[in-house]
This record gives sequence, structure tokens and C-alpha cells, in this order.
Amino acid sequence: MEDAIPYSAFPASLRGTLIVSCQAAPGDPLDHTDTLRRLAISALRGGAAGLRANGAEQIAAFRAETEKPILGILKKYVDGEVAITPDFASAKLVADAGSDVVALDCTARRLTAPEPWPELVKRIHTELEKPVLADIATLDEALAAVDAGADAVATTLYGFTPETRGARAVNWELVSAMVERAGVPVIVEGHISRPEEVRRAIDLGAWAVVVGSAITRPETITARFCQAIHEESR
Repeated sequence: MEDAIPYSAFPASLRGTLIVSCQAAPGDPLDHTDTLRRLAISALRGGAAGLRANGAEQIAAFRAETEKPILGILKKYVDGEVAITPDFASAKLVADAGSDVVALDCTARRLTAPEPWPELVKRIHTELEKPVLADIATLDEALAAVDAGADAVATTLYGFTPETRGARAVNWELVSAMVERAGVPVIVEGHISRPEEVRRAIDLGAWAVVVGSAITRPETITARFCQAIHEESR
């Protein structure tokens, strides 16, 4: 990992904290920069220690409101699937907009991409001088990302790759194994819906926890309540 910067570059202020992901899918009523900016401010007022944001415009809007760390990504559609910061141009936009950390898809499926993620990790370090958060789905992917120089690893893509597709709950065994073996900060992200799950992640040794839909997506939250009513009716 001779090209990597030390993982101490990953924001120390995030240790033992909650990070809130303020994003909206295309077509979602919340897919509006000022709306998401207001959600981000609310999350920060509620105690969030940092934010995860998608796209240069939204990252810049969040940056204008806070000095707390921002984990930045840029989602693109590649071959019909969403790709997280799939090329250096995306990473540069994210960094220039004010992100403290650049997050990207470091799963096996992206190794054959036109710009494979191991090279992106090196370029982000050397040319943008930013720490890299590797979004992964398996332990092998986490370890490979660390070997390539990633400064932290996140469970973001568990349930969204061919090998893990369909999983809709936190894989606590994966979290424990990553904490034990990765040697860099482990971020638990994805499928967190209750405060006690955040506490469990921290107790297992996670550096931080990212929560999105359970906090910032009223449509998803409302649907859960409605589902409970319908299940009871049946």
C-alpha cells in the first residue's frame, strides 16, 4: 500500500458517531437541492456528526452549511445499474465540491470497468489528496480494498451486488469480520432502521454508522407504518 495515505486521514471526529445520508433518487419528490439541504440541516441539528451526499451541487450546498465531514459520492447509471463514483472525473467533482472523503464502489463487479477502482484509489490519493471510503458487499472485497489503499470500508453495497442481491438486513457477521480483519475504520451502512441497530454496530467496533432512508425518506418511513396497519388487518 505504498501509494496510500494513512487512514488517520479519515475524519477522526466521526469515530463513534452517526452519519446521515441525505439523498433522493431521481423522480423522488425530495430530489431537489434546497430540500435536501434543509434535511441535512435538520439532521445536523439532531446530532449527526457528518453527512453523506450525492452530486457536486448537493455537496456544495451542504458544505456551505457545515464544517462537519461530508462523505461525497457521484452516482451514475452504467449498463442499467447505479455506479458509485465510477471514474476519476466523478471523484474530482466530488472533491472539488467540498467533500472530506470520496466514497466509491470497490466491489468485484467494478474491477473490469474502464477505470477499475484500484487505480481510482491511487489517483484520488495522489491527485486529489483525499481519503477514500470503499463501498463493498463482502469481506473479500473489503480486504482487497484495504490492500489497494482504501482508508476505510463500508458495508454500503451488501444486498446490491450479484452475490448478495436481495439481502435486506445488516449482516452482523460481516461487520464483525471486517472490524477484526480490515485494520481500517469500518462504517456500517445499509439496512439500518432502528436506533438499537446503530448501538449494536458501535458496540461491535464500527467506526461510525450511516443511516439514510430511516431518517431522510418520508415515503419509505410512511410505507413502513402503512404496512404495519395492513399486516395487522390481515
